[in-house]
Amino acid sequence: MNIAMGKDVVETVVEWIKESQKIVVLTGEELSSESGVPDFSSPDLNPHISEFRSNREVRANYWRKMKQIYPLLVKAHPNPAHEALLELELIGKLDCLITQTIDGLHHHAGNSNVVEIYSSVLWVTCTNCGKDYPLDKIITDMEKGKEVPECEECGKDILKPPISFPGQPLPHWEIREAWIRLRQCDLFLVVGANIDAQPVSSFPVIARENGAKIVIISQKESQLDDYADAVIYGKPTQVLPYIVKKVRESTPVS
Repeated sequence: MNIAMGKDVVETVVEWIKESQKIVVLTGEELSSESGVPDFSSPDLNPHISEFRSNREVRANYWRKMKQIYPLLVKAHPNPAHEALLELELIGKLDCLITQTIDGLHHHAGNSNVVEIYSSVLWVTCTNCGKDYPLDKIITDMEKGKEVPECEECGKDILKPPISFPGQPLPHWEIREAWIRLRQCDLFLVVGANIDAQPVSSFPVIARENGAKIVIISQKESQLDDYADAVIYGKPTQVLPYIVKKVRESTPVS
C-alpha cells in the first residue's frame, strides 16, 4: 500500500527503521550534486568505449574535461545525508549501502559496507595491462604537460576510470552483491537515486519478494513511486538527517 507524503509518513518511516534489523540503502546522484560533484554519467563527458579505444583525440578530449572538473571532485565533502547514513550504520541498522555515485563520498563519510554498482572515478585502470593508478596521480601528470596519460607498466595510453562508458556492461560482481543483499533485507531505502532504468529498477521488486518495505526519498518523481510503501519528496540532505535523528533518539549505539 502506498502512503501519502507528509508528517504521518515521516513518522511511519521512523517506526519502520526502528523495527528493522537489516536495512539496505540505495543512493544516487542527488547526494553527489548536493556536495557539488558534477554528473560523471553525462554522455557529454563519457564517450562510447569503442571510440575511446580507437581514437587518441577522443581520449585527449575526455582527459581535458576530467582535468577541468577534477577540482570540484577534490573540494567535495560528505553532506548531512552521507552523515545520516553513517549514523544508521553506527546504531546497527544498516546492512549494506548500495550506491550509484562514483565519487567515494560514502567511504569518506566512514561507511564500511559500500557497494559501488557503477564503480569509482577515483581510480584509473590501464585497459591494456590492468595496472591501476589513483586519479590524482593521473591529473598531476597531465598538469606537467601530458595530454593523454600513459601506463608506466606497458606504455599504452588507453587508461580510463573503471566506470562503464556507453557500450560497456556494468560491473558484474557489484550488481550480484546488490541482489544478494536485497534478498536478505527487511527495509529498502532509496535515497536520491535514479531507479527508472535497469538493472536498478528491479531492486525494489527483489526486495519486496523477501517481504521488505520500500521507502523512496527524493526530490524527483519516479516510475516506481506507486510501487513503494512510502514516498517522501524532498532533499535527501534535509529529510534523511531528520528521520535518522528521530530514530537515534530512541536507539542506543551498538
